[in-house]
Amino acid sequence: MKGISYPDCFALFSGGKDSSDVVEILKQAGKLKGCVSIETGVSTPEWKEHVQRQCEAKKVPLKFYRTPESFEAFVMKNGYPGPGWHGRIMNMLKGRAVRMFKKDNPTGILASGVRSDESDRRTLNTKPVSVWEGVPVMAPIYNWTTDETWDFFHASGFERSPAYSTLQISGDCLCGAYAREGERAALEFHYPEIGKYMRE
Repeated sequence: MKGISYPDCFALFSGGKDSSDVVEILKQAGKLKGCVSIETGVSTPEWKEHVQRQCEAKKVPLKFYRTPESFEAFVMKNGYPGPGWHGRIMNMLKGRAVRMFKKDNPTGILASGVRSDESDRRTLNTKPVSVWEGVPVMAPIYNWTTDETWDFFHASGFERSPAYSTLQISGDCLCGAYAREGERAALEFHYPEIGKYMRE
């Protein structure tokens, strides 16, 4: 990974396979300044501890930013977000936290695990380099396939997120904008307290 043509970056770390690979790529290349994790207010109970444990194991500095917005208030006003609301809810739950990151790091650059191979939607909307809330965002694994992503993840010694075994997601955000069929039932089964909260 030496000689990677990226500036020094902070990795956006959700604890999933894609963001884990970005952490490892930048770390091996000597380009990793630290990890940034965003608390959306609607994560699985073990998510934060998992993220902390992975960064401790990799000896990587980590900082959490918590959105000042309320998912509950959004739902009470607008209902649960569907695909058409994904951009808005993501900017509310994560974009506001990126603004906080920018305030702390005016010239900071982020690196994300987004990939064009993830879905048709990703192919249309994802870019190798973008800007989010005024912060440049690099996508080091933009062209990686899912198989390549998993292979590198396992080779790098990361621990799979507990929520991946139950919900097939990292667990950092349960807004449901792009929830798959059966995800709500799985949520209620594996995390009954969260399921009850969502119903209420």
